[in-house]
Amino acid sequence: MKLLWERMESWIKDHAPDVLEDLNPGASESEITELETALGVTLPEDLKESLRIHNGQSGDSQWLVAGWELLSTQRILDEWNVWKELNDKESFKEWDVEPQEGVANVWWQPAWIPLTYNGCGDHHCLDLAPTNKGKNGQIISMWHDSEEREVLAKNYRQWFEHLVRTFESNDAEYVFESGDFKFDATQD
Repeated sequence: MKLLWERMESWIKDHAPDVLEDLNPGASESEITELETALGVTLPEDLKESLRIHNGQSGDSQWLVAGWELLSTQRILDEWNVWKELNDKESFKEWDVEPQEGVANVWWQPAWIPLTYNGCGDHHCLDLAPTNKGKNGQIISMWHDSEEREVLAKNYRQWFEHLVRTFESNDAEYVFESGDFKFDATQD
């Protein structure tokens, strides 16, 4: 993860230095442990490595991932708690879902850990409870108002590497403003 972050930081430095300044320092071991305890999960090592390098962003600049906030440990917990509260109230009981193979047939579940946020209730999530055709630790899309649930990568490292390659292959306008950014690493 260190080399991927170095590549990402290099691109950001050249194309969006304000975003580089907006990245938080790495999370401490206690912040990661507190997050795991609050969520009741063990996070994959690749995600923990990434959080140790940059614990999300502060939010004083444009969001890092093509209009999506890269969540810190605290923001992960904040967003997860919103969904958990709605889930506990059975808010999604009657909602239909169209998950891709490998993704649970539910609107949301506590084993979906939000990694990004677009300001409208949508996330890219770490999936720690896939179906038997999925992969534990896969990255999925989770839309607040759409029944689609798609697998975007087999794990965090593959997804983050896809982001880095996409940044490196494009200019800042494409990455931050075009709306054409593709998050799906399964086609790489």
